[in-house]
Amino acid sequence: MRTMIALLLPMALAVIASAQTLKSTTYIEPAKSFLLGGGQPGAFSVKGRNAGSVPVTVFIERAGKRDSLVTLAPGANLDAEFPAKAMTVFRNESNGVLATLTLTVRGNTSDLGMRYEPAKR
Repeated sequence: MRTMIALLLPMALAVIASAQTLKSTTYIEPAKSFLLGGGQPGAFSVKGRNAGSVPVTVFIERAGKRDSLVTLAPGANLDAEFPAKAMTVFRNESNGVLATLTLTVRGNTSDLGMRYEPAKR
C-alpha cells in the first residue's frame, strides 16, 4: 500500500501543479499585442472582460497560422478554450489609447508564455 501511495503522490502533485488559475489585469499599449501561451503541454481556458475604452481583437495561433476569434468591444466578455501549444493573441486596435483586460486563465498553465509584440495588421 505504501508503495502505491509513493507512486501516486507525485502524479497527483503534477496534476494539481499543472491545473492552476492565473488572474491578471493586463494592459496593452496602442498598436501592440499581448501573447499568451504557445508552448504549454495542455489545454487552457480564458475568461475575461475588456475593461478599457478601446476594442481588442482576440486571435488563436496554431502551427504559425493566426485566426481571428472575436473583437471585444469595451465591456464585452470572453470565454474561450485553447488546445495544447496554441497561443492566444490580444491585439489593441487603438493607435493612441491603452487597452485594459481582466483575465482569468485556467487549466494547464505550466510553460504558459507571456509577452508583447508590435501588432501585426
